[in-house]
Amino acid sequence: MVSRSQVGNVQSLDLGLIVAVRDVVVDGEKTILGLSGGAAVGGAAATPGSYSTGAILAQAGAAVVGAVAGSAIEEAATREQAQELTIELDGGRVIVIIQETPDGKFRQGDRVQVNSGGWGPATVRLTSS
Repeated sequence: MVSRSQVGNVQSLDLGLIVAVRDVVVDGEKTILGLSGGAAVGGAAATPGSYSTGAILAQAGAAVVGAVAGSAIEEAATREQAQELTIELDGGRVIVIIQETPDGKFRQGDRVQVNSGGWGPATVRLTSS
């Protein structure tokens, strides 16, 4: 199935050969979800039995620590394995693209097609030839 937004858009296709591959890790996301979720958990864990100034400050401190921890947990959980592919296109031009590839499927010497333009980021696919 394709998205309706893809209908009628032009996509360019280039063929080429992978001349170099390097494994990389793509940064994880740091959204308000991890930050606020961590703050809520930290603040709730330190809910004061009394409402003295010290107890309230302890709860606020726990919320800050929770926010930092929540953001770090989200970033680590959303990291992706990828490959930096250096591709010599059939016309002689050399391009570099980073593509998420959890299985590390691309190898030096692979014949590939590079789809670009149209409806999103460029993608690289193995060719059958």
